[in-house]
Order: sequence, then C-alpha cells, then structure tokens
Amino acid sequence: MRNDNKNSINEIINLVSQFIEGKIVNLDKSNREHPSIFHYYNEIIRYWSRLNYIFQKTLRSLDLYDLPQKEIATYIYTTYRKLQENAAKKNIIDELNLSTDQNNNISRFIDKLETFSWERALSGKSKLEILSIKEAIPTFVIDRLLPVMSFEFIKENIQSMNDYHNYDNFVRISDLKIKISNQNFLNILKNELKSYNILMKRDPEIPELIYIPNDKKSLILKSSSYSSSKIIFQDKASAAVIKVLSPQPFEYICDMCAAPGNKTNLIAQYTSNHARVIAGEFLPKRAFEMSKLINRTNSLNTHLINCDSITFPLRYKNIFERILLDAPCTGSGTFSANPELKWRQNKNFLYQNVTLQEKLIESALNLLKPNGILVYSVCSLYQEEGELQILKYLDSLEPLQIPEWFSPSYKINSNVVPGTGRLFPSINHTHGFFIGKFKKKEI
Repeated sequence: MRNDNKNSINEIINLVSQFIEGKIVNLDKSNREHPSIFHYYNEIIRYWSRLNYIFQKTLRSLDLYDLPQKEIATYIYTTYRKLQENAAKKNIIDELNLSTDQNNNISRFIDKLETFSWERALSGKSKLEILSIKEAIPTFVIDRLLPVMSFEFIKENIQSMNDYHNYDNFVRISDLKIKISNQNFLNILKNELKSYNILMKRDPEIPELIYIPNDKKSLILKSSSYSSSKIIFQDKASAAVIKVLSPQPFEYICDMCAAPGNKTNLIAQYTSNHARVIAGEFLPKRAFEMSKLINRTNSLNTHLINCDSITFPLRYKNIFERILLDAPCTGSGTFSANPELKWRQNKNFLYQNVTLQEKLIESALNLLKPNGILVYSVCSLYQEEGELQILKYLDSLEPLQIPEWFSPSYKINSNVVPGTGRLFPSINHTHGFFIGKFKKKEI
C-alpha cells in the first residue's frame, strides 16, 4: 500500500483517539482538504455511539479488556470499514499495517463482526433507545425534541442530518464588483459549470443561489470562479436569514455575530455596498479570517470589529435601522456538517447558550432604533433557543411577516409564535434553523 494511504489511516486513528480522550478536535487545513481523512474522521464521529455500541458488544465476546485509546480507535475504524462499507477483511488488515499479534486480534474481531445481529443486540430496548443507538444520536436530543415534534418527525430529521448527501449545495456570486444580476458573468459561470457537466439551476425561493450537485462540489472548489472568490458556497438557510432581513441601501445595519462572514457579504451584496454595515465578531481568529473574506469579495462599506457584542463598543444607543443577530447556539440543526457537536449536547451546554442569547438580544434592543428591524436566528432545533427565547421579548417586539415557504415554528401552549418560522433538514434540505423577524416597538 502506498505510504500516503498508510499515513492518512494513521492520522484518522490518531484523530479518533483524541476524540476518545475527550478533546475537541478541530481539523487543520491539510486534514480538511484531504478527502480520506476528512471523510473517515467525520463519518466515524457522526456514527460514534452506534459504532461504539457494536464495538463494545463484540469486544466482550472476545475477552479483550483495558485496551489503550489508540487500539480502541483502531477497532472503531475497523467496525466502520466492515459494517458501513463492507470492506474485505484482508483489505482492512493490510491497510492497518499492525504487528502479527494485533493482526490476529483484528482478524478475530472482524470474524465476530460478521455475526453481529441488530435483532439480538437491540432485543428488549425501548423505541427511544433503538433510535438513539441505530441513528447515533444522544437521548438528550430526542428528549428535548419530543415535546415539539412527533417521534417519526424526529427520526426523519436525524436521518436527514446523518445522510448529508441529501443536502443541496449552493453557490452565489460573492464579489461585489459583479452584480448578482450581471448577465455577462452569469454566462461565464454557466459555461464553467457546463464544463463540469452541471446544469445552471437557480433556487426557486432564493434565485441568487445556484444549485450544485453533491458529487460535483469538489470540482467547484477547484474552479477559477471559486478560487478567485467570485462565487462562494452558502447554505440556503444562511441565505434565507438575509432574505428575511431585507437590507436596504443607505441604512445603518449591524451584524452582531458575523463570522465566517457569508451573511455579512450578502448584506453588502443586496445593498450594492451602499449600506453602512458594522459587523462584530468575538473570536480574534474568526474575525481575522472574516477580514480576508471582506477584502477578497470587495465588501467596501463593511466595518469589522473584534468585540463582545453583549457590550458592543459604540458610544450611542438606538442607532441601527436593522440588526441581524444570528446567535451562538448548540448547533443542534447542523449535525450534518458538524457531527462532533452531537456529543456536546447536554443540559449545561444548552443553558449556557440560552443565557448568552438572552444577553445578546438585550444588547440588540439597546442598539436598535425604535421601529427598527431585528432578525433573530439560530441553527438549532430546540424550542429553548427559538420560540421560548423570543416569547420573553414580545413586549418590546412587534412580529413581522416571514416567507410563506418557511415551515411553521413550534406551537407553544397550542399557538404558533407570530413572526417566526423554521427550516427543517428533512423538509427543506437545509440545516435546521429558527428565524424570527420583528420591529422594535416605540417606547
């Protein structure tokens, strides 16, 4: 086997070992750009609890105990290769490149995996436990969603987030030197897409977005339009937030939690660089990366501040006509792109985010002019971060219309919260999002 393949498998096992150790693993640029490392690490973590359940069941039958983390990672990788991809035993053993004793144990392990039966393994388990194990989702997530979703709808959304191939990919024009409606560039882009056997297809709800088949995404990443920042990938839910905000030229607009910057760039795009956009980002590294995007895409009237938006560093209150608060959250609607987030879901993590969101909403209300527009969004499926959060502030906010193609938000006490809607992975083929649009009431 080629050395680069052996090295990539070693790196996958090292990364999985770090995850087992409890570390938050952020793939560096080289690992993100390496197809095998990116794929196997993310898919192993996506199905972590399922793979670990099978591994533990199989291991006990072989009398293997107290394995070091790296060996556990090797067995989990083997479980994925055998049961998810039906790889041949010889191929798995060859690619692992282990000692003779380790090879013997792996060989016995694979033989035992071939006799694994879900029917036996899940005998006596409840419906909730079976969903949690087979779809690799913490019971915490299911418990939180059961008050607002049917069991079947929860299952559909979890399965949709696991099967990321079902997600629609979109690009849009990002360089403000090129207008979204510029027919000359659209023709150039159309021909470039045609060279990759991609038909130019625009989204019916957000025509600025151009559909890219999932199996063609890697080609677009290498295209001249992408490498020159003339187009960028953007999730439909992310673009929908700005569509709801409806920014206008010559307004003062604040994007409170702005990185990575795609939404901020779209604000500048919709206003042809004629709005005055103040973008705040708390983390210096993310702010630095966003500054490069602003420069590459010619967002000339966007001013980026590395700051805490809870105490936004402006001298005056009530100055913005529009504010976007795409708030930090649990990310419970983004497991397709961020599978590691599944395993951080717990009560403390949820309420840490809820508390942060409350402080940011209060800051937004201080910064917004009377009759100014607030759009609040989170990429979360939990009612605590969406409907229940907004209900606390309806004394200060007047609900406004949102697009009809949105799904209804959850009913709270048998009523839908006005001015709000949701996007669901299983229905909209986007990340799970809550979006609300409101006018600040005059005091």
